[in-house]
Amino acid sequence: MSGSITTTTRQFVISTVVIGLSLFNAARSHADEPDRLRHIIEPVVATKPLKIGVTLVHLHDDFWKGIAYGIVDEAKRSHVQVLQVSVAGGYGNVKEQFAQLETLKSLGADVVVIGAAAFDGYNAILRNLKSSGIKVVAAGIPVNSAAVAFGVGQDDKAIGAALEDVVCKAKGPSGASVIAIPGPAGAEWAHLRHLGFQDEAKKCPNLKVIDGAVGGGLGIEQGLSQASDLLLKNPDAGFIYTPEISLGMGAVQAAKQLGKPTKVVSSSVVREAIPMLKDGRLLAICSEAGIIMGRLIVQYAIRENEGLPTPNLTRDGTPYPALMVPITMITQANADTYPFELYELPPKDWSIQAMQ
Repeated sequence: MSGSITTTTRQFVISTVVIGLSLFNAARSHADEPDRLRHIIEPVVATKPLKIGVTLVHLHDDFWKGIAYGIVDEAKRSHVQVLQVSVAGGYGNVKEQFAQLETLKSLGADVVVIGAAAFDGYNAILRNLKSSGIKVVAAGIPVNSAAVAFGVGQDDKAIGAALEDVVCKAKGPSGASVIAIPGPAGAEWAHLRHLGFQDEAKKCPNLKVIDGAVGGGLGIEQGLSQASDLLLKNPDAGFIYTPEISLGMGAVQAAKQLGKPTKVVSSSVVREAIPMLKDGRLLAICSEAGIIMGRLIVQYAIRENEGLPTPNLTRDGTPYPALMVPITMITQANADTYPFELYELPPKDWSIQAMQ
């Protein structure tokens, strides 16, 4: 996925959310036997040996931890061997991840899964893996290399656009202003979400977007600091957009400390955010079903290895085929019924150390 992705229309955004909600409702309709793959694909069990190695940017949040858990748990169910799950330690730690990729190659991985620490800079090493007969899979976020066999992630531009759609519908006919916190520099996923939010806001009548500065890291303190500064400068802002939930929770704290009724929209689920969603401090959270993504990575790897069909992979704006997991918008209205533990939150006591 790159910045050249076609501009998301409001109709597409709404239809994307509807698809997500319909899949969510389909899963609920199978309550006696919940579908761990959210009815996106039929599960298969490996009949040929398959060894997977994994390197992810970090495990600090439930999104990446969910991907790791989904891969490990689905591999056990599907007779696939996970050789190792490595962690780069944070965005920008490219050299650390290069070393991990080399290690996974030396361990004899058939498939290497990468949740990349940066968008650019990986093409040479991924081409080397491909030339060695190793299939490379992009997990969660895009990486700028055509050497990737396929990716499983989410449409980040559509996430930003869908969050704007929530704000647009909530603002009322008289208009409102929304503070948009872009997120860290160099994070392609944050950049795409901000673009999606901005593009969609242009179509919303009487909505003023106040853009914050690109930069800073992730975390509640970052969100608190940035949102406080922007709210002091723009005290009448009715909404705040952040691309990621730790920034969003910081923004919620900023509004509370300043005594503002400002509502926050954000993306990705953590346990601490659910009470904020249920009491209305968070207007909406866009789902980022990491567990499902991890499971789908294993399932598509099996299919690739055994020459089975790989449906729903597209090339819409990506240098490789990719499956975009549909969006579900979680609000106060559906927070009590949404299956967080099935799709978003790995077990509290689960640790990658136990697997290794």
